[in-house]
Amino acid sequence: MRSWIPSHLRTGPRYAAMDSAARRGWRAGALAAAMVLAMGISEPAGAQQSGPASGPPPLPAAEDETSPFDGRLVTGIRFEGLQRVSERLVRNNINSTEGRPLSWLTVRDDLRRLERLGQFREVRADLLVQSDQSVVIVFRLTEAPIVRDIQVTGNRQINDSEIATVVNEEVSLIAGIPIDDYRIGQARRRIEELYRDRGFYQVQVRVNEEELADRGYVIFEVREGERTRVKVIRFDGNKSFSDKQLRTQITTKVAGLLDRGPLDNQTLDEDVGKLVTWYRDRGYLDVRAARQITLAPNGKEAIVTFLIEEGPLCTLRKVTLLNLDRRGDAAGGEGDADPNAGLRVLSLEQIQGLMRVKPGDVYSMDKIRSSVTAIRDAYHQMGYVDARVDREELRVPGSNNVDLRLAISEGERYRAGLVTIKGNELTKSKVVRRHIGVTPDSWLDGTAAEESEEQINNTGLFARDVPGISRGPKVTIQPEDPANPGYRDVLVEVEETNTGSLSFGAAVSSDAGLIGLITLSQRNFDISDTPDSLDEFLRGRSFRGAGQRFELSLQPGDEQSTYSLSLAEPALFESDYGASASVYFRDREFSDYDEERYGTRWRLGRRFGTRWAGGLSLRGESIDLSDIDSDAPVDVFEVENRRTISGLGFDIARTSADNRFRPTKGTRTELSLEQIGALGGDFDFTRFTAEHSVYVTVDEDFLGRKTVVSLNTRTGYIFQDDEAPVYERFYLGGRNFRGFDFRGIGPLGIRNDTGTVGGDHVGGDFSFFVGIEYEKPVWEDMLAVVLFLDTGTLNDDLSFEDYRAAAGIGARIYLPQFGPAPLAFDFAFPLAKEETDDTQVFSFSVDIPF
Repeated sequence: MRSWIPSHLRTGPRYAAMDSAARRGWRAGALAAAMVLAMGISEPAGAQQSGPASGPPPLPAAEDETSPFDGRLVTGIRFEGLQRVSERLVRNNINSTEGRPLSWLTVRDDLRRLERLGQFREVRADLLVQSDQSVVIVFRLTEAPIVRDIQVTGNRQINDSEIATVVNEEVSLIAGIPIDDYRIGQARRRIEELYRDRGFYQVQVRVNEEELADRGYVIFEVREGERTRVKVIRFDGNKSFSDKQLRTQITTKVAGLLDRGPLDNQTLDEDVGKLVTWYRDRGYLDVRAARQITLAPNGKEAIVTFLIEEGPLCTLRKVTLLNLDRRGDAAGGEGDADPNAGLRVLSLEQIQGLMRVKPGDVYSMDKIRSSVTAIRDAYHQMGYVDARVDREELRVPGSNNVDLRLAISEGERYRAGLVTIKGNELTKSKVVRRHIGVTPDSWLDGTAAEESEEQINNTGLFARDVPGISRGPKVTIQPEDPANPGYRDVLVEVEETNTGSLSFGAAVSSDAGLIGLITLSQRNFDISDTPDSLDEFLRGRSFRGAGQRFELSLQPGDEQSTYSLSLAEPALFESDYGASASVYFRDREFSDYDEERYGTRWRLGRRFGTRWAGGLSLRGESIDLSDIDSDAPVDVFEVENRRTISGLGFDIARTSADNRFRPTKGTRTELSLEQIGALGGDFDFTRFTAEHSVYVTVDEDFLGRKTVVSLNTRTGYIFQDDEAPVYERFYLGGRNFRGFDFRGIGPLGIRNDTGTVGGDHVGGDFSFFVGIEYEKPVWEDMLAVVLFLDTGTLNDDLSFEDYRAAAGIGARIYLPQFGPAPLAFDFAFPLAKEETDDTQVFSFSVDIPF
């Protein structure tokens, strides 16, 4: 038997070239081989010859040629060189089979599949011709070396752990896998991107090829270069808009106190796209933009210039309609027989009434997009859930006018059929239905169905959409049932999640000292779902499913302790009304006395749509002051015995903020009026409070982090002079007016022991506060810097005298494991104050769960 290596079956760099002489002599050699076989001459396996070996010539390399050994029986398949890779894996990836005729095309494809496994540095196949003229295929495999270690050198500005996160988790390059040049290159490029994000625009990362080849060590050698910062941003070619206007639209910033101003290619490209979009939204449809970078000789600074060609300002000439259901010609222009293009539901006049742009207006792409959405929503709200609205801009030759053609498919109108809820194993269906804006037998509102998905998600009762882990609520409109024409069912799919928690933690603040936190809560509580067994209770299968909110809170502290129990029903009797009740006990140590307060609150509220809510509340409390210092104010001694308070209140609120704990846009408004003594008690006065907050996003970087400016205004007034006890008055200072101590401003009390004015503040009947805060993320989405200005006053009467102001800087740390509220640290410096005020430079609030 003679062994030979067909050159066309070899792969890898070692066999990239083929002997041209061997190719030219193939046909003559094949003929000679055929003559030898015809004469019945064969060679025994493993035969040794004294002279040069003669055997079959090389097989052809061209894919359209055939092998002289095609069709011979394959009597064996062997694998050589396997050490780490299992033979089973290799066999599962080849199609050549023992006992079947040989096909060199199949063998070639087998080699390609083995190469794609990424486990081998070199693969080849040999044919061993047997004495019976059958063949044995021998796959000779050289396993790729494995990555034995991954190292990085030269990195001073970014630590090893950050680079390891990129290499190991994002690129999946870890020790123990075969060496993969593509993956290594991907990791190298990702490290460079990480540096560019930090402002190292000239970074270079190379792989030590010698260490990789000799020892299997992947060593990334980093040359960080100089940190490149944006020194100047310029705009060239902008005639219609100022540099200041354009600068607000881009993410790239000039290096300054609160911004590192990194130079990054990806961010610059995104900024070019933002400028183009901004111009097109203002009617400049032909705008073109590019960017240019000029580096300083030292490489540390750069000038970025955005080059703009505005083009002409385009205006809307007319709107025409195209009925896609009829496939007719466009209609809607002057002289057309049917300006409605045969549409049955909305006329051209009605459609134009829904649009935000009219003929003669600037052709704003933003307004055009929102107009198309408004038209589509109008159809969906009327039951035409399959309606489609497409747009096409038709440029008018020789002018800057644009005709807008709306291609509309109205479809059929449907009523809502069955609303089916799936996945709510514990939660009652009525809890889900109260957030679904679709009613069976009514016209199917497609827009309400879409909004229902978000409303269910906002309840927090079900799993959120986390890829690979859980699926968020989904509302889908089903196809029409042939057995029930004209109706479309709605399927609501939810996934139960854990809604109960037992949490332990601690909070510390400059106002209330150190407080321990023990909270047992269930936001999907059902007071009527009593357990049938102890096991059902322990497994959390009882007291769940009605969407009620239950909370037991224990908060012992060194200065203040609070214990409370509360229950809330958000949809009383499946209506827009809600009810809540709570009982509580609070003990607080002030500088001159101790206050003990226990009471109860009851509230009946109602929702008005998705933004408005109002309610009536009832409060009853018993308050006792003790351990009063002899020099405490007279106001304290006047109410030193236990007193009772009852209050009947009314409140109304509106919110459009996008997030409860970290809003980036929207407003919040709250008004409340409480009559103390309406149901008895020791006091009789009226208390009014109001608060309004505005949140505006002024910038958003390419990572989606938003810089937010917030404005907060609040006021309070007690109508009857000298009627409110010291513990019911308004106070400012501490966290609610930074720069001043807790309860550190306002009227001073008269000392009880001397009858002279003392140094203790006793609150006021009128409070007013205005604060503005600028919050900018500086690291990931966890650390933000804030600049703020707090202003306000506190007086005995309705007066703005003695107005105070304080400005400062602070930090916000957002850690998901610590809850949604941030850790807050602020330094504030009074700009306007009174001599009697108690100032405080540093204030903080930290809430840490265990």
